Amino acid sequence: MKKRLLALLLCLCSLLVSLPAVAHAAVLPGMNSKVDYDNIDPTLYTIDIDLVNQVITVYQTGTGSIMLQSLCTTGNADNPTGSGKFALGQMKERFGYFVAYGQYAQYWTQVVRGVYIHSVMYDSKKLTSMSRSAYRNLGSNVSHGCVRVLPHVAQWIYYNCPPGTICNIVKNRAADPALVSSLKAQIPEYSSYSQPTDSKPDPAEIPATVRFDGTPLRTGFSNSRDTTIATLAAGDHVMLLQLADDWCKVRTASGKLGYIKCAYLLCEPDNVQLTTGYKATRKTYVYAAMDTSGERLATVPSGGQPTIYENPKKGWWYGEYNGVAGYMRTKYVQESTVYLFPALSTVTTAVTGADGTSTVVSGTSAFIAQGIVANLRSLPSTDGAVVAALPAGTPVTLFSAAGDWYYCQADIYTGYLYKDCLSAQ
Repeated sequence: MKKRLLALLLCLCSLLVSLPAVAHAAVLPGMNSKVDYDNIDPTLYTIDIDLVNQVITVYQTGTGSIMLQSLCTTGNADNPTGSGKFALGQMKERFGYFVAYGQYAQYWTQVVRGVYIHSVMYDSKKLTSMSRSAYRNLGSNVSHGCVRVLPHVAQWIYYNCPPGTICNIVKNRAADPALVSSLKAQIPEYSSYSQPTDSKPDPAEIPATVRFDGTPLRTGFSNSRDTTIATLAAGDHVMLLQLADDWCKVRTASGKLGYIKCAYLLCEPDNVQLTTGYKATRKTYVYAAMDTSGERLATVPSGGQPTIYENPKKGWWYGEYNGVAGYMRTKYVQESTVYLFPALSTVTTAVTGADGTSTVVSGTSAFIAQGIVANLRSLPSTDGAVVAALPAGTPVTLFSAAGDWYYCQADIYTGYLYKDCLSAQ
């Protein structure tokens, strides 16, 4: 059995370049989208979305009083909005960008997975850029699956319907042309619509560190519809814009937006410090001399944080980036508030294969979660034989993923651990 496990480990290690290891989502303990709610009781209201009439209604639970009612836009024939009873998810965003579609929307409230209730679309973060076609299409099923509503409706739901609020999406209701006509008459002309005001600060962004090489940054949650737009390395830093138990929406140091599984992130905001430093406002270079036509020694990406030593001449810094010293333009490297992240802990270990040869493999450190004894198994299933019983706090080296199971090594043993058995510390 042990020989078979070691041989399997070598096979799995050959896949590390394309499949990053993962750890349990407990690396984001207690994190959620930091919204200043007007109501924090998820049982106070119930949301009803009528797919036949394209109507969204919010009721006060128990009394049945209608708090708001409006036309909405749901998914088109190719991307239908699924029906069912859902508890609203944790992911929220005040004014966000749709990575897959290249547009913005206000007041995102997650229904389930990649389905949100949000405002009609905008072409930028300027309120004057609200899409005329999206506004006029309220009452039609033309979205990519999300539920679009008027901005003030989205705002009310955002602040009053916290995670856990029940949302019923119904597909078999009788047509009600009188209701639709009445609600349509309540929508002002595009030019007359007044954008809602909001004096509350934007939710705080939370710094995090990528734990594994090969971490995919994706356009969304779906394996079939969404794509990988970048691959991040262990130690890369991101800011969390939307948070949930399984996925986060992030912005990379270079400004790229996308979604990452929480399991790939280490989030220790208490160990991240703010300080005054220097940050590149766009891609720039480290030059051998104070001359842009001279030799470029290194590239500083947008968001890169070089170390600056002096200002030898107007328009130029002298410093270093990734160990390369030289000159950088003050126009593109500016003093800024930057984050100082703790170092990422990785492990390098030698693994002996069935043929007796030794291979050096790099993994990521984790630990058995507190309060349990974890079974290390021979297979990624509870059907697998127990290889070892690991007490809480046991150090573990993670090598690769197999669904909700992680291939790893603890002491002299190798095998599979279920995700809920692992902690980042």
